[in-house]
Amino acid sequence: MPNQTVEQGIAAIQAGNIEEGARLLKIAVREPDVTGTMRSIAYLWLVETTTDSSAKRAYYTEALDADPGNAQVRQRAEAWMATQLLPPAAPPQSVPAPQSSPGQGGGTPPPPPGSLPGAGTLFQPQTPPAQANPYAPPVTNPYTPTVTPGMAAPVIQPPSASANYRIAAVYGGPNGPGTAFFIAHEGLLATTRYVVGGMDHLTIQLETGKQLDGYVIRAFPEIDLAFIYVEQTTNDLIPVTPLPTVPDDVPLTLVSATGQVMRGKQRKTKRQLAAHWFPTDITTLPDAGGCPVLDDKHYLVGMITRNTTSTSSYFYGLHINAIRQYVEMLRQETASGGRIYCPHCGYYSQAPAAGGYYCEVCGSLTPQAEQIVRFRQPGTDRFYQEYSSTRCMYCTATVGFHQGACLRCGRTPGK
Repeated sequence: MPNQTVEQGIAAIQAGNIEEGARLLKIAVREPDVTGTMRSIAYLWLVETTTDSSAKRAYYTEALDADPGNAQVRQRAEAWMATQLLPPAAPPQSVPAPQSSPGQGGGTPPPPPGSLPGAGTLFQPQTPPAQANPYAPPVTNPYTPTVTPGMAAPVIQPPSASANYRIAAVYGGPNGPGTAFFIAHEGLLATTRYVVGGMDHLTIQLETGKQLDGYVIRAFPEIDLAFIYVEQTTNDLIPVTPLPTVPDDVPLTLVSATGQVMRGKQRKTKRQLAAHWFPTDITTLPDAGGCPVLDDKHYLVGMITRNTTSTSSYFYGLHINAIRQYVEMLRQETASGGRIYCPHCGYYSQAPAAGGYYCEVCGSLTPQAEQIVRFRQPGTDRFYQEYSSTRCMYCTATVGFHQGACLRCGRTPGK
């Protein structure tokens, strides 16, 4: 009897025999007679037999597919995903944080499978103890920012079994608190340029309430993307969608670092969008932006931004594929070394690291050069090209020529 096998598997888990219970449940779900609510319950109990987040996500997906009309099953799956991303503790008193709206947030643990309709006499699950992650990242970190005058030198924290961070709050930006999420194990966070603004140093709060210094090391204003480095590695990242685009009308879930969960969907549009954007029907956000966007399978599909069109208030998301491409660009830039972040344009500038005072891309004065006496640095000529013009034979100026006349003395050579 397939249903009896389900009950035997649950009983084995209740008795503490996790492996045997999982074996029996896996046998049961292969039977064609185990359908609907019973099949969904079997998968919900399989969730309790593993500590692997990928396996849990797969089991929750199967449970939803088996009984898609069961609101309690969906609530349980979404609540689990929220607990994977949301901080368990409130922010410290010293840093104000937005208040969660009634009915939003995901701090409440999901109900036990036995409370679902059709569960009958199924038993309360016993969750296996958490184990240390054997895939801890290496200590070597390619994202350590170049130390500039006045900046404390980052100290790389060794990975630990408890460093399973995924999402973080960003404080100190010009537009209020925002959200960021880990995009690389080495301590690299992704958020929006709108969140960081022109700041190069912010306060980052992890899910445990721990606060760290965040160094903005690169920004791409043209796509509203910024990367922040923190002195903390992580063993866990949000699983990324395998799809190159977000399908039309797919349900979307936003999770902010302050505990709010917002839902919407991908919005059909006739506009010709660049591949890195996807439209949503979301018009309000819980913070300044940067929230990870998950699809109906709980895969990361991108990041919400505050970008809208001139004719609507719908926000656009930045696709995860674009974010990962820019991570690779950052890897290449950091590999070359000798660069310093320019908070004005977001570029990873080379001139300041060579002793220059200005970013060679936007021409802005770097923060470390604001309070010092500035004079010519011959080693920076190749960046600014300010002394590369031909000298005037009359005044010896190198400011250049226009229509043959020196821009300094106005004389034309040979006349």
